[in-house]
Amino acid sequence: MSEINLNYTKKPANGMAMLKALFLPRKGFKAGVGLPGLQAHWHGASVDLIALQKYCSTLDIKPGDYLPIAYPHVMAGTMHMNMLTHSCFPIRLLGALHLKNRIVQYRPIACGELVDIDVKMGDYRLVDKGVEFDLVTGVSVDGNLVWKETSIFFVRGRFGEEDNPDAVKSFELTSLADTEESHSWHVPKNRGREYARFSGDYNPIHMSALAAKMFGFERDIAHGFGVLAQALEYSKRLSDPPADGQAVQVDVVFK
Repeated sequence: MSEINLNYTKKPANGMAMLKALFLPRKGFKAGVGLPGLQAHWHGASVDLIALQKYCSTLDIKPGDYLPIAYPHVMAGTMHMNMLTHSCFPIRLLGALHLKNRIVQYRPIACGELVDIDVKMGDYRLVDKGVEFDLVTGVSVDGNLVWKETSIFFVRGRFGEEDNPDAVKSFELTSLADTEESHSWHVPKNRGREYARFSGDYNPIHMSALAAKMFGFERDIAHGFGVLAQALEYSKRLSDPPADGQAVQVDVVFK
């Protein structure tokens, strides 16, 4: 399958992508065909300091000289959206669940650094009730990879007949009962709209209870990466930037 590259000189807008997510017909995923060779690139990207300030104030994150470890995902978020709603992508985005994430930060990213963001379609795996597929994001500074993320999505259905499921599995986490550290906090009713303003993620299921019910949810649900950002802020092990040369890995499963 031929490779398709989306090149950006600034953070792409999300409006048209949302319309495509709602109305553009999809061919449907076929295991024998796989996923398109789709990539997106935004080189020389700078941090929107106003958006970063809003991110920190909305999520009760203490601002500092370095980006919060989950923030590059916000910078790349509209790139993800434009890829997953591209006409060549066979899966209807509103039927896909953002299931898991693995982030590896090789060193802290200073707020004033220029970065190159590259996103590509990754592997897929047939599982018991559908298919998982990966979206891989890399952030580099001066040609050196400093941050990498694998976002894992799930779509319900039967796509491989007798080959469903595959033997290869994505990572799993232990139960919450086994954790040594826990925390709870309140998520305000307007969080979905506030988070969308700086992230560009206007998914209806986060906007209001009525909109969420239209897509089969009991009520509106919090942005997963907003919850993750606060969880990381509360973690004692991630309260300060890691020492030079010390990588940090974060695995999360969105239940």
